[in-house]
Amino acid sequence: MSYRIIIGPRARRDLRDFADLLRDYSEDFAQEQLDRLLVTISTYLAETPLIWSHFFLTGAPYRGYLFRVGRRSHYWIIYTVDEEARIVEMLRFWNASRDPEALEI
Repeated sequence: MSYRIIIGPRARRDLRDFADLLRDYSEDFAQEQLDRLLVTISTYLAETPLIWSHFFLTGAPYRGYLFRVGRRSHYWIIYTVDEEARIVEMLRFWNASRDPEALEI
C-alpha cells in the first residue's frame, strides 16, 4: 500500500525554482528531468520511502534522496515519513551545491 505524498510549502517553492531553472535548457531535457522527478516522487517515495537513510546533515527524522539532474547537478529530496498515517512529507528539493549552513527545513 502506497504512502500519501504531501509537498510542503518550501518544497513547492523549491520545485517552482527548479522549473524556472529548466527553462534555460532544451525543452526535451527539461521534460526528461520533470518526468524523472515525477517518477521518483510518485513511485519511489510513495512506495518505498524507508529505503533511504536519514539525511546526513540533520539525522532523524529527516530522510534524503539524492536526485541527479544532467551530468553535474544534484538535488536533495528531503522528507519525513509517518509510518502510522502512511504519509511522506517532502520538505525540500534542495540544490546539493548550496552551502549546507544555508539549509532551512
